[in-house]
Amino acid sequence: MSSSEPVAPGSAAPHQPPYTYQPNQGYAPTEPIPTELANAAPRGVDEYLWEDSDDDAAYSDELDDDYLEGGEGNSGDITKQVNRQRQLQGANNGAPTALPRSNAQKPKANNSNHLDDLDSELAKHARKLKTDLIIDDDDFWNGDDRTGEVKDKDKDKADRATNELVMDQRTRMILLKMISRGIVSEVHGAISTGKEANVYGAVLDPLDGTRPLHRAIKIYKTAILVFKDRERYITGEHRFKRGANKKNNREMVKQWAEKEFRNLKRLHAAGIPCPEPLELKSHVLVMEFLGNKRGYAYPRLRDATLSDEGTENPWRPVYIQLLGIMRRLFRVCNLVHADLSEYNILYDKNKLYIIDVSQSVEHEHPRALEFLRMDIKNVGDFFRRKGVDTLQDRAIFDFITAIDGPVEEPELSEAIERLYETRPSIQDAATEEVDVEVFRNQFIPRTLDEVYDMERDAKMPVEQLVYNSMLANTVSVKPEAAEEGSEEDSEDGTTVDGDDRSESSEIDQSIFDKGPPRGKKHEDKDEKRQHKQTVKEEKRAKRAEKIPKAKKKRIIATTTKKRK
Repeated sequence: MSSSEPVAPGSAAPHQPPYTYQPNQGYAPTEPIPTELANAAPRGVDEYLWEDSDDDAAYSDELDDDYLEGGEGNSGDITKQVNRQRQLQGANNGAPTALPRSNAQKPKANNSNHLDDLDSELAKHARKLKTDLIIDDDDFWNGDDRTGEVKDKDKDKADRATNELVMDQRTRMILLKMISRGIVSEVHGAISTGKEANVYGAVLDPLDGTRPLHRAIKIYKTAILVFKDRERYITGEHRFKRGANKKNNREMVKQWAEKEFRNLKRLHAAGIPCPEPLELKSHVLVMEFLGNKRGYAYPRLRDATLSDEGTENPWRPVYIQLLGIMRRLFRVCNLVHADLSEYNILYDKNKLYIIDVSQSVEHEHPRALEFLRMDIKNVGDFFRRKGVDTLQDRAIFDFITAIDGPVEEPELSEAIERLYETRPSIQDAATEEVDVEVFRNQFIPRTLDEVYDMERDAKMPVEQLVYNSMLANTVSVKPEAAEEGSEEDSEDGTTVDGDDRSESSEIDQSIFDKGPPRGKKHEDKDEKRQHKQTVKEEKRAKRAEKIPKAKKKRIIATTTKKRK
């Protein structure tokens, strides 16, 4: 059935609407109008519109004509408004049409726009709100003043969280600043991990477009200190005069990093193979990368593989090279490594590189000689496991600490070869082992003040003294004592005056005589007059060469303009 054909009243299906649209006629009812509605008296438009509750009547005063005409204030459907107006007009004209139900509604408030306005207003003051202020209930009452204490909670547990025992928020900020300053361009994964620090690989991309440079970044552990034996290296060190700051681990680790930075500077200046230090910031040290161009680090001496091409043990030249490095480290750099072993030495193409010198101490350290003997023991034990014929610990100690002797190659290698030639033959292995253990554990004085029994040592031959290599070969004497001709050669080669009493009796007493009195009142008048005349002539000559003040100002002004 077409929608344009008229439909008889009462024939509409239940699912069809009660009105049907007819062209040029509008909507025609498809159902009969109820009797009570058809016989109802017509109602005016005003009576229909304002027949509402008291609240609606109070609110209707605020409505204007724009709302009734479908203006800006009305948010309803325009089709419903047109149908409502047609029904009202038909009721006023007496047409049999059903009046709409009285359902006048209030205009909806623009709540969404209102909330947006509130957000924009509050956003102006959002920056001024301090959400990180807390009041500590335990410390709210502060002493007798009973004043509230507001604490600024600017730290969180997440700020102190670390990855790999070194990477915390502060360390990441230091690395970010180094990248922004152009020290490194990228930071890669860990190369090695140890008890005191982790070493990470990094890359620097030069601005000129050349090949990228590899760098090594050593980050010391500050949160969990695995290195517990640091006290023995700090006590007596002049750089830690106040001892280890156990309350502030970061401050102690910072000084520890500065110490390694300075020690690496010494080694690099002395020509000892080591990573060159480049930058230090707090506990982050940037240094040269010891490895190939592909970014692979050199192996440790423990993991190195040497080729057996000749008949001689390939580890013997490496052993001789390491002894020379130990002497140069002691005599040139004035340092003792204090942790020298196969784990702190890198090897590449028959060349050794010294690393990890943070615990190295100077000669003045109370345990410097003890650390040196420990290094000698560690080196000897490793090379003996490799089948090298090593020297005795006592011979190596005397070679390293000797005041006279070579400190450069190839003289160092030649001196070590002479030690092999002149070493005494071993008669009894058990006796030799006992002597070595006694040497490793006996006390060695660093100065004459530390000599326990000087009279006993004076009767012993100098060659048998454990500290003979640290004694001076000659003793400087006063010229007056040398002219007397009364020196006698002592057993240890030193010169001593024969008769101290005769020397003291022949002292010239004129040195105790009083000289002429000093002061202006004791000067001669003629000398005063002559001195005064000389000073006047000097000032007159100085004034003759003096630049006039006006000319001086012009010169200064001209120079200033040129600089600008």
